[in-house]
Amino acid sequence: MTILIGFLAIFAISSRIVVAQLPPGVTPCSRTDDLPSYDECVLKQLEAITPYLAKGIPSLKLPPLDPLLLPSLTVDRNLEALKIKANMSQIRVYGGTDFVVEELNANPNDLTVAIRVQLPHIHVKGDYDVKGRLLLLPLNGAGSFKGNFTNTEARVTARGKEVTDKNGVQRLEVDQLDTKIKVGGGNIRLKAPPSHTVAADAAATFFNSNPRLVLDIASPIIEDTAETISRALVARALGVLTKAELVP
Repeated sequence: MTILIGFLAIFAISSRIVVAQLPPGVTPCSRTDDLPSYDECVLKQLEAITPYLAKGIPSLKLPPLDPLLLPSLTVDRNLEALKIKANMSQIRVYGGTDFVVEELNANPNDLTVAIRVQLPHIHVKGDYDVKGRLLLLPLNGAGSFKGNFTNTEARVTARGKEVTDKNGVQRLEVDQLDTKIKVGGGNIRLKAPPSHTVAADAAATFFNSNPRLVLDIASPIIEDTAETISRALVARALGVLTKAELVP
């Protein structure tokens, strides 16, 4: 999930964000119509800024992203194969900054960014309280969970637009953001109190026996959740800067 937020770094660099807002060693890329050269510059700067994403970038109001802490998360979806109402808390996502960029296209003239990456390993842990159904399997219980997921491919495309805030200051915000995520595989462990142990063991066994099936069914929820969190964090960061600072 961190790479979805990490696209902000590309957006900022490709928009020529003021140098004072960037971490040491990261510099804006000069605007040009030579997009292949521009992409090469942005990729180089993305590599430079990635270590800072793990620790957070206070000047952009970005918290530490590896692990990414989500104090609370609510999921309420009614799909054909998956009906779920879940409240999760103290979620920590590890490994989001350990990614390999496979494709990158940035255009400073129309404020668009597209990136495709591979994340070799993601580790997630937290607490859950869930009710629902996965195919014919009841999902009911509360406890803690751990999950290890491998070979995740994430595709992110974004477009910015100009807006005027309540004080009449021109700023930029994300107009369009689309995420596609495919998790290659994984396994989970569920720990629950005695009253929920049987249900937790059954759910974990089903997932671990059929990870591809479950991950495909849950894909819309994974993508929507990642996009919602990314939009919120990107909005915080872009809210720090004016349009004049982003696009001089």
